[in-house]
Amino acid sequence: MAQQKQQVWANALPWAVMAVAVLTACVGAVYAGLVPPTTIPLLVGILLACSLPQLIGGIILFSRGEILVASLCGLFGTVITLGAAITLWQQLGAAGAITPEVMGVFWITLFVIAEVIAIGLGRVSWFILAGIAEVGVSFVFLGINALTGSPFAGFIAGWLLIVFAAFCVYASSAIVLAEHFGKPVLPLGRPVFK
Repeated sequence: MAQQKQQVWANALPWAVMAVAVLTACVGAVYAGLVPPTTIPLLVGILLACSLPQLIGGIILFSRGEILVASLCGLFGTVITLGAAITLWQQLGAAGAITPEVMGVFWITLFVIAEVIAIGLGRVSWFILAGIAEVGVSFVFLGINALTGSPFAGFIAGWLLIVFAAFCVYASSAIVLAEHFGKPVLPLGRPVFK
């Protein structure tokens, strides 16, 4: 009897990163003032929809043994994406007990987590390290915006999120093309750490 090849899950990272690109572009557009705040209720729905590919992708990546990127997907798919939805909902005055101060601490804590994960991703690529570190900086500005109500901090956060969305589109495209062609097509840069 011939041995059957066991089917394994494909790399779910591009799918999860594409969802991050959608949500950060949309959230960034609101904070940067490119779309009116009246779009926030729709944006909350977009964020909830974008959390699913990240969460499912993270579970698949955990099952493949890719702990660092699985942790990143899980963090973005649950805590960060849903936190962004709650932050925007709170800004509409609809969240009740969720205060701006709590969301400020939330975002600044996520900054620290993002920077730690960025260091770990330095073993993969300087480009990936820089992208995750950059979005971490946007979390600081979201925290400042939540704590102080500073529209300028929100504006800076918005543009940083838009830059991160572009990073996500490029990175997910590079991963998809490399998986499809069996070799790197779009460069992601060399590792910083060995």
